[in-house]
Amino acid sequence: MSTGRGSPSDYDWEDGAGRQGPEAPAPSPSSPMGAVAPFSLPAHDAASPPRTPSDLGDEAPFGGPTFTDEPPPPPPEEGRREGRLPAWAILAMVAVQGAAAVAIVALVLGTARTLLADDEAVPSAAPSSAPATRAPASQEEERTREPGTVTDADGREVDDGTGGYDDPATIGEHTVTWNVWTGGTLSVTPHTVDLDATLPAAGGEDLLQDGYHLVLVDYEVRYDGTGHLAPAEELWLTGESDRTYFPDVGEGIVPDPMKRITPLGDGQSARFHSAFLVPETELETFRLGVETFSGEVLYFATG
Repeated sequence: MSTGRGSPSDYDWEDGAGRQGPEAPAPSPSSPMGAVAPFSLPAHDAASPPRTPSDLGDEAPFGGPTFTDEPPPPPPEEGRREGRLPAWAILAMVAVQGAAAVAIVALVLGTARTLLADDEAVPSAAPSSAPATRAPASQEEERTREPGTVTDADGREVDDGTGGYDDPATIGEHTVTWNVWTGGTLSVTPHTVDLDATLPAAGGEDLLQDGYHLVLVDYEVRYDGTGHLAPAEELWLTGESDRTYFPDVGEGIVPDPMKRITPLGDGQSARFHSAFLVPETELETFRLGVETFSGEVLYFATG
């Protein structure tokens, strides 16, 4: 069946307002599209006026994307930047730096104080109890040393140098005397010395290490003056050889050490023992040294 030129019966050209153009040729029955009806435009209401761009509103013409004047949404909040230290770490760093600064200042001040203290003289003071060894040379130079007096068995003063290190006094014959802080005098007389003694509590057995000797000395001390005076607070007893000093080790070894003597009144005296542990190689030059806190040392020979 063939179709002639002309308008389809169901096509509305809007009152003939459209542009008239040549009609499309009818499809051939032999064409693949011969069985398909030609396309048609949707119906349009002739009474409605044509639409303008302002009538589209938010709808974009021709199916295009919609654009508005609203500002774009704010970007999401940025996360914590990598490498940024937390507040507690910053505070810890500040605290560490502050502590280091304080330590440096303290070190500088301590060093300065030490340097200044070395230039100041350290005053000496009388000890509360008599030490068993001779005072160091530095302490001896800081205080005034008063010479003592040596008397013989008849009470006569000996002024020929007896009592010095090179000319020691004789045990059992001489007495040494010093003035003391009370205004009185303190006298010491060694009566006997045993250069090869045994421990009093050992029952006569020799418990000493080979090459050593225990030296026991029997002393008498007398005080003359006002008030009372404890010998242990004023007297220093030592042993001395050409090479070294030896302390009195009588306390704990002998039953009557000097520290057990109670304070003496005017004219009172007491007996006590002292002990020295001396190597055999030092025994030949060993001598006894007796001194007071402010008095010069006087010596007694032991051989």
